[in-house]
Amino acid sequence: MRVTVIGCGPAGLAAAHAAVGLGARVTIIAPKRMSPQHGPLLIQRPIPGITNDHPDGTIHQRVIGGSILDYRYKLYGDINIGINGDILQPQYHAWDHRKTYNTLWELYSGLIIEGKVESKELSRMHTHTDLVVSTANASEMCVNRDSFGKGPHRFLFKEVAVTEDYSYPGQPDNTIIFNGGDEFGWVRSSRVFGVPVTEWKLGTQPPAARVIRKPITTDCTCYPHVLRTGRFGAYKNETWVDTAYWDVYNAITSMTRAPELEAIK
Repeated sequence: MRVTVIGCGPAGLAAAHAAVGLGARVTIIAPKRMSPQHGPLLIQRPIPGITNDHPDGTIHQRVIGGSILDYRYKLYGDINIGINGDILQPQYHAWDHRKTYNTLWELYSGLIIEGKVESKELSRMHTHTDLVVSTANASEMCVNRDSFGKGPHRFLFKEVAVTEDYSYPGQPDNTIIFNGGDEFGWVRSSRVFGVPVTEWKLGTQPPAARVIRKPITTDCTCYPHVLRTGRFGAYKNETWVDTAYWDVYNAITSMTRAPELEAIK
């Protein structure tokens, strides 16, 4: 089986890892450089053959100034927006995202072919390979949007500001604090595996803050023959690096077993 992966960020390399593990011949197309990793990044499910048997740590979560619904409304303006992670749990086990990406890069950077796939090219790639996996930003690859980003397909996102520090006084490592109240200006203070990050609603952030865009959902139906995965590829908030691994693993096993399963009457 031949598999082509678009993108060499953590999701793209996790997708390649799944395909290689199942015996596929894998090509990765992307600018050959590691993607910058910002934010309170972690992995909640182990990736076979990459993460070790034991979690790298336990993440403790607390909500202050109200409930988690208050936090969702404060940040997104909608209590129905899904949020990464099981935030109803006071704690959960996790693996170090940056360490995982470094391991994947060491294993699979040699499969990367330098290049950038354009949207029209992506629409034809499935005719030359058995499976195309795209982790590229779906909003940029949509063929029904013009140069101004307008078109019939909607891409719902939320812009937030981030600073590279934690803001809750004396915050311990491996904690995420959601703020649903008004005592503090920030909405989430994180200190995960030694990396501090604070999120702010736009308009409340300090001058040095950087604005990022969080994908929430899309109704884009371009590329029905392409498996879109990863947070930006699927353009879905509740998507992780391990999601890309299992999406590809399940797709390939379904394809390879299709003949024998169809023979069952």
